[in-house]
Amino acid sequence: MSKILISLYILATTLALVALKYGSKAGAPLSFIDHKLQFNINIYTVLGIGLYGISFVVYMYLISKYDLGYIIPLTAAFIYILIFIASYFVFHEVFTTTKIFGIGLIVIGLVFLNLKK
Repeated sequence: MSKILISLYILATTLALVALKYGSKAGAPLSFIDHKLQFNINIYTVLGIGLYGISFVVYMYLISKYDLGYIIPLTAAFIYILIFIASYFVFHEVFTTTKIFGIGLIVIGLVFLNLKK
């Protein structure tokens, strides 16, 4: 059950970030024009907010049941790796040697986090 919930949290958070980024291509969701608040919300923004809502509920459950020192670094690392991959394939962002090296360090960190005492 825990692996399913951790995977759900990672997936929901990653997809929320991708949807919000994609939705912001048309401009910021909120802006001030002539001293008035303007909303620029599209389906991707709504989807991103909804997915963030789901991820928040799962996150609250996870941190209530598991050690923060384990769950936060684990999920953050996987989210960062998936965002890195999504940014390349969805937004055509550039992989640099430094970024790839950083991802390698994150993977090494995950291995250390999961070593048994």
